[in-house]
Amino acid sequence: MIVLIRTGNDKYMGTPDFFKKGTGVSAEATAWLIDKGVRMMGIDQWGWDLPLKHMIKKARTEQNQELFWEGHLVGQDREYCHMEQLTNLDKLPLTGFTIMAFPLKITGASAGPARVVATLD
Repeated sequence: MIVLIRTGNDKYMGTPDFFKKGTGVSAEATAWLIDKGVRMMGIDQWGWDLPLKHMIKKARTEQNQELFWEGHLVGQDREYCHMEQLTNLDKLPLTGFTIMAFPLKITGASAGPARVVATLD
C-alpha cells in the first residue's frame, strides 16, 4: 500500500516559499503508517519533515536536537521509503490509480531523484 499526503504546497514549487512553507510528518505519524502496513509514502512538499526553519524553532523551544529530520530517522529502525516534492496530487482521485516510481540508480546513496507517475485504473 502507498499513502500519498496532499498538502497543496506543490503550488509553491519554484518559488522561495517552497522551502519555507509546509507541514511535516512526525516520527510518530511515520511509525503509525508503517504499523498499518504502509511501506511507501509520498508528499507534495519540499520534504517529509517540517521545513528547516520550523525544525530549528521547535528544537530550540523544546531543547531537543532529536527533532531534526525525525520522520526521516524512523528509517534507521523501521523499513520504509518516502517520496518528496510530488506534484499534481490534487489531480488524482481518492482511489483508482496506480503509482509507479522510476528512481535513478545511484550506488551507495540513501536517496535520489525519481520520476513518479500515476495511471488511472
